[in-house]
Amino acid sequence: MMHEEDQPLLFTPLVRQAGEPIPDWLFGPGGVAGLPAPLQQPNGINVAVGIDIIEVDRIRKVYERHPERFLQRIFTEQEVLQCRGKITRLAGRFAAKEAISKALGTGIHGVKWREMEVVQLRSGRPSVRLHGIAKLRAFQLGLTAFDVSIADLAQVSIAIAVGIQSTGTTPTQAPSQNPSQTPSQPATAISTDMPLEKGSNESTKLE
Repeated sequence: MMHEEDQPLLFTPLVRQAGEPIPDWLFGPGGVAGLPAPLQQPNGINVAVGIDIIEVDRIRKVYERHPERFLQRIFTEQEVLQCRGKITRLAGRFAAKEAISKALGTGIHGVKWREMEVVQLRSGRPSVRLHGIAKLRAFQLGLTAFDVSIADLAQVSIAIAVGIQSTGTTPTQAPSQNPSQTPSQPATAISTDMPLEKGSNESTKLE
């Protein structure tokens, strides 16, 4: 038997609202009961983080081949207006959406691109707006704040997204079973138990 001082410190992953049980399947066949030590219970402020990096040239090639299709699939009308066709800005927002999906715990296959909107404020700072399934997922996690930072370089764009969960608080606006429409897209039927991201090394398809 492992002595208490030899046990690892296991932190609870931010995949549910504070106080809700964690799905057993996250920890393999043995579930929570098979862990080598009890999970550390969240307390106070909890953080969900996502990060992504994208080669600007990848975005440029897809944009040059299928400009309209690419923009309509990935970006909202406001994002397109703010990017003004600049490839580095498009790449930065692309990376930001990937990072946001990781912070939500679903990965890009669990939400739609246009449900994660990155809008630049007048100060130049990017802000996050969530719609549809992404909005519901944020509510399920109990996120009360979301921030994103983008670095646009000549060859790569990097983005980091941070969602904040405060123990004992929930978002002020609870989405209904029919979440708000994604801008310029019809609402989508959803499940109230969102799938979580299962790690993958596959690169995101842009076409």
